[in-house]
Amino acid sequence: MARQKRQFMRQGVADLPTRASVLAYVGAPAEPIFDGERLRIHDGATPGGIPLARIGRRPVADQNASAAAADSYIAITTLTAGRTISLPPAASFAPGQPLYIADESGACSADTGLTITVSASGSDTIAGLPFIVMGSPYQKLAFHSNGSNLWTYA
Repeated sequence: MARQKRQFMRQGVADLPTRASVLAYVGAPAEPIFDGERLRIHDGATPGGIPLARIGRRPVADQNASAAAADSYIAITTLTAGRTISLPPAASFAPGQPLYIADESGACSADTGLTITVSASGSDTIAGLPFIVMGSPYQKLAFHSNGSNLWTYA
């Protein structure tokens, strides 16, 4: 017997034409949905469902970068000048979902000015501050969102 092709609920279907409509939709428990950027699973109560993290490493070579809601690990692979990584809005991350930022170059150093500044988005804060500075070789920090307006890190 031929297997029937299945599709996820997704942005662009007649009753969910825009990303905003997908993010407002409350689906049945365990219903998967794709918003055009990431997969989400519904719990029957949360508008837009619960976003799932992308698994993988995104290399960033010697440039400023903005983290996306779908990122889980950002690796700074080369560093010849101070750089800034901008966090996405805390509300775009599921509460507790980690976002790792790491210096894989080994060049990060507060002594030489080759630092990595991690900045919060808009009025969000990182442990009450608008930004933090990474200043040690091979340093890696884990950022966690409260799902609203705050990032913590370790």
